[in-house]
Amino acid sequence: MWKKYRNMACMGIVGAALFGVGDWLIYLYPGLALENDIQPLWAKMPTWRFVGSAWCGMIGGIVMMYGAYSAYVAIRSELGHRIGKLSSLGMAGAVLAGFAHFVLGSLLPLTYKNALAEGASAEQAARMCMRWTSYMTLPDVLMILLLYLPLFMILYMTVRGKYGIPRKTIWINAGYAVLIAVLQPVLRNWKWIGVLGASESLFEGCVYINLVIYWKQKMKKGTEQMMG
Repeated sequence: MWKKYRNMACMGIVGAALFGVGDWLIYLYPGLALENDIQPLWAKMPTWRFVGSAWCGMIGGIVMMYGAYSAYVAIRSELGHRIGKLSSLGMAGAVLAGFAHFVLGSLLPLTYKNALAEGASAEQAARMCMRWTSYMTLPDVLMILLLYLPLFMILYMTVRGKYGIPRKTIWINAGYAVLIAVLQPVLRNWKWIGVLGASESLFEGCVYINLVIYWKQKMKKGTEQMMG
């Protein structure tokens, strides 16, 4: 049983990796600036990258849903049924991320690129994109809240160190955060700041490592009890 949940936690890592690839397909391009909502360089990028990003998002959302369920089971077991039910919203967050962030998100560069191809100016193409992107604010905020809710609970369990996840595991997450901070000025100088477009998605996968360790500890204790 615990092996099944460990495998589901591993699927959470895979889902986050697919989200990361989806981000890279849109943002990983020399000279692209992450702080801009509309990227003029999208006009030079091939269409397959944006379509591929949408597919990575859809598949990643489905796969990560299993990881979110694994988190729900662990949180319910350690923190109680009420908090467990709250954490189950992470499954909805995973699906919403796959749809809102990637499928609809990919429409933004596609709209910009196709508008330019039809003769619109860069300013007109940007205005066309911004007309409907404002409607994405609420789904994006909801996605972030739901997706990160169980992940922060897993981090809480890690910091406390008494819920089956060794406290030292937090250094994996902290080390990742430090790495991202150090890479920002380096990548900006190299004009490859788009690499960091996937930093949020990969952080989600980083937290799922904690969950994998949790289930491995459960498996180890179960084996020891059987042998004892």
